Amino acid sequence: MAGIERRGPVAVARRDAAWAVSESEPESEPEPRGPDAAAATGSPPAAGPGRRPRRRKAPGEAAAGRRQQRKEQEALEKRQRREAAAAWKLLQPERCLRLMEVCADPGLLQDPDSDAWVNVLSSLDCKYSFEPQAIPCSITWRRNMPNTLSTPESPEVKTEEEKEVLVVVEPEDFLKRLFFLSQPDLNRVLPSAALEGSSTKAYSLAVVGLDAYRRYVPRKLKADGDQHVCRGGTFRAELLMLGDSVAVVVLQLWGNVNVLFLDTWQEFGQHVSALTKAIAKRPYKRQMESQELPFCTAGAWASGVRVQKDGTGLWQVWKRQIQQFNRVSPETAAAIAEAYPSPSLLLQAYEKCSTEDEKRLLLSDIPVKSHVGTDRRVGPDLSRRIYLFMVSTDPDLVLDLST
Repeated sequence: MAGIERRGPVAVARRDAAWAVSESEPESEPEPRGPDAAAATGSPPAAGPGRRPRRRKAPGEAAAGRRQQRKEQEALEKRQRREAAAAWKLLQPERCLRLMEVCADPGLLQDPDSDAWVNVLSSLDCKYSFEPQAIPCSITWRRNMPNTLSTPESPEVKTEEEKEVLVVVEPEDFLKRLFFLSQPDLNRVLPSAALEGSSTKAYSLAVVGLDAYRRYVPRKLKADGDQHVCRGGTFRAELLMLGDSVAVVVLQLWGNVNVLFLDTWQEFGQHVSALTKAIAKRPYKRQMESQELPFCTAGAWASGVRVQKDGTGLWQVWKRQIQQFNRVSPETAAAIAEAYPSPSLLLQAYEKCSTEDEKRLLLSDIPVKSHVGTDRRVGPDLSRRIYLFMVSTDPDLVLDLST
């Protein structure tokens, strides 16, 4: 028949085999593509042209990396210790003064006798300069700390402003300002005290020549008719009768301002010198106070006792403490320490006593070995003193009645 395809036995056999294969195999799912294909199939992603496979480090390489990090950490700690030692060396009392700089207002040079305090300032082992200050006729201090990391060719200096401000007030001006002590306005007593950051400053006043001025003004007032015209208003004789002690107390309690009365500029220079030395040594003293007590038992001085970590030496410390009582020989202290090797054991023995008299006489019968060969005992007096010292809470209690 036309239009009907005729197939032979070979074609029919091929068709039956294809159907058999397709029916025996399950239908395959479409293969996932994209970045999630590796996660879906569980196989590692293929390395592309821009991505390299991660290589695991060998055990030797990991150990070498840890050693390198440890070396870098040790080098950093060593450098920090070296910097701290260099900074601590600069703060020593014999060197700290070289870091200070005294900054004085040029107005302090107007007095004819100002050369006296400048000569005292020149004798110090520190820098000084004359530059305008925020408060006229005042002195400030700054510390120039060199950076330990800088090189000698290009040294770096860190400048720190100190909080002290010394203001020089003329006697006439000081007596006029005493009138304003009854008013809560520190600006009228201390010029420019309301400057920014003034709360962090420690002000002090220095009045030079007040007594000489008081002796001079009455004679001037008699010549001018009991009234003397001065800068800023009228100066009356009542100002001279104001008490200095009252002014000092009011300024210290109310304004936290110290007042110093000096007779000459030479004394003023000495005061500036002493104040500069005190400011220079302040970081060193603060560092020493923050450290452990220097008289700790771990000290290595001649009369001290070194205590090891295992407790060796504690018995010697206890014996030395007993020996600090009046009229106690080393043999007596050793006898008590042998009977009760520690303070806690002695306190436990006191707790076991039933009466107060038994506690006082607990140590009295302890024998004391002497080189002479005579038999001695601790005695009731020392036993009573040690008992009161161990249990009393009265700080004013007198232990030794014979003193």
